Amino acid sequence: MTDVSWAVEPGFVMPATENTPEHCRLRGVVNRAIRVEVRLPTEGWNGRIMFSTVGGGAGSIGDTTSLLDRGFAMASTDTGHEGQTMDFLIQPEAMVDYAYRGVHLATVFAKSVIERYYGNEISYSYLSGCSNGGRAALMEALRFPDDYDGIIAGAPAFQFAEFASWMIGGTSQQAKHPLNVESMEVLDTNSRRACDELDGVKDGVINDPRQCTQEILQLDQLVCATGQEENCLTPGQVETARYMYTDQTDSSGKVVSPGVLPGAEAAGDWEFWMLRNNLLGSESLIGGMASTLAALMRHEPGFDIENFDPNNDRAKLAPALAVTDVQSADLTEFQARGGKLLMYQGWNDYPLRPQRAIAYLEEAEGHHGGREKTADFLRLFMVPGMVHCAAGPGAWVADYVEPLVEWRENGQAPDRIEAKVGLKKFTMDPNAVSVPSKNDFTRPLCAYPALAQYDGSGDQRKSENFDCR
Repeated sequence: MTDVSWAVEPGFVMPATENTPEHCRLRGVVNRAIRVEVRLPTEGWNGRIMFSTVGGGAGSIGDTTSLLDRGFAMASTDTGHEGQTMDFLIQPEAMVDYAYRGVHLATVFAKSVIERYYGNEISYSYLSGCSNGGRAALMEALRFPDDYDGIIAGAPAFQFAEFASWMIGGTSQQAKHPLNVESMEVLDTNSRRACDELDGVKDGVINDPRQCTQEILQLDQLVCATGQEENCLTPGQVETARYMYTDQTDSSGKVVSPGVLPGAEAAGDWEFWMLRNNLLGSESLIGGMASTLAALMRHEPGFDIENFDPNNDRAKLAPALAVTDVQSADLTEFQARGGKLLMYQGWNDYPLRPQRAIAYLEEAEGHHGGREKTADFLRLFMVPGMVHCAAGPGAWVADYVEPLVEWRENGQAPDRIEAKVGLKKFTMDPNAVSVPSKNDFTRPLCAYPALAQYDGSGDQRKSENFDCR
């Protein structure tokens, strides 16, 4: 590490507010580009750090305040570039920093600052992130297993090659027969009609959407009758919906991308990714994947994005995308030093479909001697009715920090985590809040493969009347 430079700004004492205690805020730059922010409670430090990794294209500092009142020191990094444009992808060093190195170097910096400020060693180091932040969390466990004692990885973006290819295929279908907000409402209503009560509970949430097959959905019944203009779909829109729900396969029949699972289609995720997005001007997020992939593949001889087959040409992407993608579920080194990994994943995540998280857990179980042994250090919590990382009609607001701390420090592995209803529709408005309603409820989130099941008596809105089994 002697060849890595640090530039440290003066720290400032930040006064207490309604939400945060008094603390010291310090900022610095590592390796001339990687911005880091560290916040340290002036009183009551609990000996722990929580590092927040950032989603999307990074380019900004993540959460450094939410756990200050619990006594955590907190830190985050922009990974080495600023802003949400993807220009950094064509800068080789910035790309590596985004992929994995930025979080590691920022971690080394933050730990040094914290230990020097308090004059004591850190007792336990934790990290949390979702989406790209979940991918970065797994990269820490795989590449730098000594950095953290416990990691929370939400909806990890495992493989950009899979993610981008699936979206390019979806863009083509959406261009031919576009879904809009109204048609997404029709699909949402249909999914709830068909599958809400498969678990015996009517709550507007599909408990295990894998059971909600296309045969049950009866998509063809949604086609507008003659003269009908509302609450129905065109034949082409049904075709697009079926494409989204269906697994993509290559020419040999192998599934190369799982389809979106039914439920919460109107909760904002489909809309945010498939329709015009203010972040990109006139283009949708899935529509921008072709140009992003072309930039990443610019040095690969003979690659032509115009002729790229998203089902059969994915092997061509491997060399260029190896730096970003989670390549392994072998977490032996992280496990050996006592590390604990808690993953969570929404069942109704549009961009990062949940089958990938389940497949990763199963792959890890293959490396580590089966389900029981793997559960000693890795557990996955599936969240019914949650879309990408947050929001949706389900009970998705949960504290993953305390269960992880209890697991790592006291050996109490979590079998269930209590959750409540939050924001019901994803929005880019940072001030959006959930509006309580008579349909609000609590549920246990269960360590996969267990699911929350109503025990047959008591209020169905209360978690206490559900078991994990």
